[in-house]
This record gives sequence, structure tokens and C-alpha cells, in this order.
Amino acid sequence: MRQKMIRSVTMRRFKRFGEVAFDIHGRHVVLAGPNNMGKTTILQAISAWTLAFGKWKERNDFRKHGGYYTKVPIARQAFSAVPLRRFDLMWANRDYKGNIEIEIRSMDGGSITMEFIADSTEQIFVRPVRTVDSAVLRTAEVQSVFVPAMTGLSREEPLYANPETVADLLGQARPGDVLRNLLYQANQSETAWKSLCYAIQNLFGYRLIPPDAGGAYIVAEYRVGNNGPEFDISSGGSGFQQVLMLLTFLNIRPATVLLLDEPDAHLHVILQDSIYGELRAVAERQRSQLVIATHSEVIIDSVEPRELWAVLQSARPLAEDAEKSRLIKSLRVLSNTDILLAEEAEGILYVEGHTDLNILRAWAKALEHPSVDLLRRVFWKPTVWETRTGSDGIKAENHYDALRLVRKNIPGLVLIDGDAHPGIQSTPITGQGLQRLRWSRYEIESYLVHPQSLRRFVEQKVGVGIAAPHLEDLERHFEETYPPAFLKDPFKDTPYLKNTKARTDLLPPALNAAGLPGFPYTSYYEIAAVMEPEEIHPEVVEKLDLIMEAFGLRTGLKSKTPL
Repeated sequence: MRQKMIRSVTMRRFKRFGEVAFDIHGRHVVLAGPNNMGKTTILQAISAWTLAFGKWKERNDFRKHGGYYTKVPIARQAFSAVPLRRFDLMWANRDYKGNIEIEIRSMDGGSITMEFIADSTEQIFVRPVRTVDSAVLRTAEVQSVFVPAMTGLSREEPLYANPETVADLLGQARPGDVLRNLLYQANQSETAWKSLCYAIQNLFGYRLIPPDAGGAYIVAEYRVGNNGPEFDISSGGSGFQQVLMLLTFLNIRPATVLLLDEPDAHLHVILQDSIYGELRAVAERQRSQLVIATHSEVIIDSVEPRELWAVLQSARPLAEDAEKSRLIKSLRVLSNTDILLAEEAEGILYVEGHTDLNILRAWAKALEHPSVDLLRRVFWKPTVWETRTGSDGIKAENHYDALRLVRKNIPGLVLIDGDAHPGIQSTPITGQGLQRLRWSRYEIESYLVHPQSLRRFVEQKVGVGIAAPHLEDLERHFEETYPPAFLKDPFKDTPYLKNTKARTDLLPPALNAAGLPGFPYTSYYEIAAVMEPEEIHPEVVEKLDLIMEAFGLRTGLKSKTPL
């Protein structure tokens, strides 16, 4: 395992992951996805492996004793790879028993699995698993460094004589407390300093001044132009400090696996594009490897698909450019809740809004339909919704396309009103892909227009004892407004019901006439709740059946085209 670059990583029981493995198909890899999906956890796992293997190797004992390698203790305060208040926080679900295993396979095929053994909340033991060949352990030299996003610079920074102090502060995600030390290290190498100065000059037009560590605190400054005034690096913007930190790391750590957590933080989109190219160029010169966690669309768009992994609850590589576009779209469209639900739900249902879903639930309950439980817990979204007021709406098709990156075969169903474009019709219901159902009438509320149901609803709302005059007014409204054919057969789909918006033009006038003015449409599900099964249109039953079939909840599923 002499080759210093990583080919694959496998984690078992580490933080949020039960087990996950990923391969690095090129020299570098970009882990892309929303916040809190596990990108940083993967970087920390590699960092934890490096720390554990380094600590164990310091013992210089490559023999097995009783069939096992010797355990080496690590105190929590010395565990700089992951900032932890207690060691049990590193175990999946905080189940502080059993061992964490992290396996690193190198480019030359050698593999080492380190196990992390629970002891107390303040100490763990580490060692290679017993199956690792001792010859591999003797020659392995993988080095990595975790580089968190830039934090604010400390006002004063002493020169740290102990390199572990710098590593510990980085482990605590405090790079702003060590940047001057890193610049001092860079200045000790003529090659590293020259390369760093050249890059900063090209990107910002600033000339770095060699750091001065002669006093109690390091003085690190830069000059604007050739003859401009000198400024402390704390005077530079956060983007400048971020780039300075990243390039300094790359130049002082040759032949190293650099674990960069959101290198795009604080950077304008133009600079994001420039810095990624610069990082790759320096990494190639230094024979280093980049493992980058990001949600920058600019960086994602500039990466070859084979070097890109989507981290959306689980991690997987992208197969083609089309998936890269879908990943970029998903960052704009999907919420963390969407990603979590997509893994567990039977599928996703798109309806016009929450009112439609509540009406469906009320009908299913009244009918004692098997879809009752599904509709109670269903993963749903509006067919079109705004992520913020005034923004362009996100359509169901776009949301579903992004969701497929989380779960490729997730079933989807769009339930649209009858007033939609005539070219948008129902599709076969197969339990696969994005399916569509269309109401025959104008909208879902059209199926609430049933004289007997409305009479019962009014009676319950105003009270049985005083309902008579309200019902008389409602009856008069029916006779003056509704076609006789509809009053004779409420299930008959007359043009009146197909072409009239029930939510605004049918139900409100009826309820107003019955003495219920201003009844909110968001509560129309209360009408559905009082309907008797024989008053619920057969098409409603058909739609509930098809919703079940769309999510594969019936045995012997066959392709079915709705009428």
C-alpha cells in the first residue's frame, strides 16, 4: 500500500452511516449534496482513519498477539479528527457498543481496515482488524488532512511549536486560528512560498509578504499592487482568506489526501470556478488528491461525472452528464425532508394543494377504503409551489426528476384537475415512474356538489333544531341554479359541472344561500366527511383505487389506463 492515494472508502457504524462504501474512479472526487446529508461525515471518516492508523503505527509493533493486533488507546482530547463532546457521539445512533470499522483501499490495491473499539466516553482503542497482512501495515503511508471551511481570523496568533496543536484546532473547525502558522510553514519552503505567492497574485492582485514570527505573535501581511500599502491578512475579505487557506494547505502538504469541506464557502460564483481549477492544478503538481464536499453548482457543473458522487441520505456515483444536471437541480428543488421521506415512502403524490389531500382523506374514511392509512402518512407535494413568495413555481415533473437522484425507482403520481390543458391526460397506472390521473369534472371540489350531502352538511353546521329555514333557502337555490338533470342524477357529468369552478362558483353561492357566508374553501373537506358512501361519485372510488395501484400496494398489479 505504498501508493499514497485513496481508491475506495468503506465505513461501518460511523456517525450517521450504518454502512456505506464509495469508490474514487479518478484521482479526485467531489461529494455533492444538500446540508446535513453526510458529506462532512465521509471526510471525517477518512481523517479518523488516518489519525487512528498513525497513532497505532507509532507503537511499532506489527505482530499479532493472541490472533489480534495490539490495541492502542486514544483520549478524546487527542482525537483531532472529529470534534466530539463524548465518544459515543461517533457511533451510529449513539449505540456505544460493537466496533466502528473504516476501510481504506489504496490505488495499488492494498487495503487496511481500522477498528475503533468503545471503552469510555473519554477514551477508545484502535487497531487494524486481524485479517490485515502485517506486511501491508509496515509499508502503508497514506496521509490526509481535514480542511474545514474558513472561520474568522483570530486577532492574535502565536507560533505553535507542536504540530498537533494545529491539527487539533483544525479538528475543531477553527482554521482561522492557525492560518498564520500555515503561512509561516509555507515560507519555510522556497518552492511552496513561490507557488502560493504566484497564485494569490493571479487571483487577487495581492503580493504576500513573508510572515514575521519574531515577536509574541505572527505578523502576516499582504500588499495591494507593487507599491501599495501593507495590510494584515485579517483586512482581506472572507473569500480571500478562504482561498489563501486552501492554497497554503495544498502547497505545504505534498503527496497528501486533502479533505476539503466546502472550499466554495464565502466565494463569489466567478471565484468558485477559478478556485476549483486552481486547486486541481496545484494538486496535480503536488501529486496530492482532493476529496471535496460541496453544494456549489459551479463546482458540480465543472466536474466530470466519474469524479462526482451524490450524497443524498446515501452516497452513490453519477453515471452520466444527465445525472449531473439532475443533481444541480436537486440542490435547488429538494429539501432535506424530501430526501429523508423519499427513502422511506411508498412513493410521492402530487395534488393541487393541502385542501385536495384533506378531501381525499375524508372520502377514504367515509368509504372505509384501504387507502385511508396511505393517505394519512403519504409523502406529498403540490403540483406547483413557490419556494418563496414571488419565485418561479416548481412543477411536479421537475421535483420528481430531482427526487429520482435520491431513489431512482420511486413511484410518483400527479392528480390534476379537469380544467388542465386538454393535452394533459391520464397515463397508464403501472406502479412505475411518474404517473398521472385527471379528474373528469372541473376540479376535485366538483364532486362535493351533491344536494343530499350539502343538506346534511348545512344541518350539522347550523343545528338540527333551527335548520329548517336554512334548508328551505338551500332548496330554493338548487331549483333556481342547478340544471334539472343534475338534481335528478347528481352523478351525471353534465357540462355544467365539467365547465364550472365549484370552489368559487358553485359551493360558495350554495352555502351563502343556506346562511353560511364566507365558509373557507380550506375546510371543504368537512363536506366530504359527512357524505354517505352512496353519495360519493364512482370516479372518486376509482381514483382511490388507482392511487393504491400507483404505489404498488395491490397484488397482481397490471397496467391500467383510467377512463
